[in-house]
Amino acid sequence: MNVSALSEWMIAYVSITLAAVLLCAVYSDIRRRRFEPKETDDHVFRCSDCAFVYTDDPTVDRARCPQCGCMNDKFNF
Repeated sequence: MNVSALSEWMIAYVSITLAAVLLCAVYSDIRRRRFEPKETDDHVFRCSDCAFVYTDDPTVDRARCPQCGCMNDKFNF
């Protein structure tokens, strides 16, 4: 076996290995996106009376607590 054939085999081996790693990364990313929870535009609220955490539509700035009925401003992280 001469040097040229050996280098061709090494290039083929490295190329196939890199292609396999790339396919695994793409497959892993597709699976992660499928099973991750979807982001929501809802606002997060925390009741000042009972400390209950809840969400409401993005169009409201104040929301009534479903536990105690107290009106609350949106919670900023």
